[in-house]
Parts: sequence; C-alpha cells; structure tokens
Amino acid sequence: MRFMANSRPGPGVTPEQLRIFFKENAFSRQSWNLVQQRVVVQVAVKTGDIPGVVLFLDVDTHQRATEVVNDLDAVRKGLLTFDLDPIGEDLRL
Repeated sequence: MRFMANSRPGPGVTPEQLRIFFKENAFSRQSWNLVQQRVVVQVAVKTGDIPGVVLFLDVDTHQRATEVVNDLDAVRKGLLTFDLDPIGEDLRL
C-alpha cells in the first residue's frame, strides 16, 4: 500500500533550523536504508511558505507508515511532523 507522508515544521521550528538540519542530514544512513529497502520510493522537497518534504512510502499498513515517519531523526528531534494519507497508484500520463 502506498502512503503520502506530508511534512510540516514542528511547533516553534524555523525554516532556518530545517535548512541546517537538511543540509547536514539530507542523505543519512537511515534515509538511504529506507530508499534501498524500497520503503521510501519517492521524495519531493516542498517550496513555498511551509518548508519540508513529501515522502511516498510503500508499506503494508498505516501503522507501519506511522512507525517509519516517527523513527525519522527530524521527527524524533521535533523538527517535523507528518500527515499520512493512503493513495492509489500514480497514473503515468
């Protein structure tokens, strides 16, 4: 099952704090392992007023998607929170 994990800054987190974190941790071992295991199948960097990322996860359950995002360093440090939405397969146009 595929989920879209849409992030937003944690309470009180500034865009500058996120920029610093992502500059230093963009491709951590943890992140790379999720890509190699095909848990994270696509990543998009958000632009505009609300900085963050959107992750597309291929996992079996909503519970597993929750576990994946809650285990991310940015979430454990309180920098990001995620909304999870189940989605269907993407349409190739």
